[in-house]
Amino acid sequence: MSSNVRTGAEARGLARPTVVGWLEEIAGVVGPQQALLAWSRATRATGLHGMALTPEQMRVVGQRLADDATDPRLRLAVRSCLLRLRVHGALDTTGGARR
Repeated sequence: MSSNVRTGAEARGLARPTVVGWLEEIAGVVGPQQALLAWSRATRATGLHGMALTPEQMRVVGQRLADDATDPRLRLAVRSCLLRLRVHGALDTTGGARR
């Protein structure tokens, strides 16, 4: 892909989801300590570490985090992140084309 070709998500102004963005959003719902502890448990369980995870790796960690969550607020925040990741992925496949 050339550098001046924008994906469907970029053309619509939707930034690629990041680990930092997810942690900030989750921390805004359940607090920073609970967000980091839950994220740490999920990354340890999946073996995926670091801040530069691929979208698929983020999906795996996020799904594990949602599955293990006992706090409904945490589960909802993670599912929101997972939904945006799916939407971003779907828009990326459009290549900027309008429906």
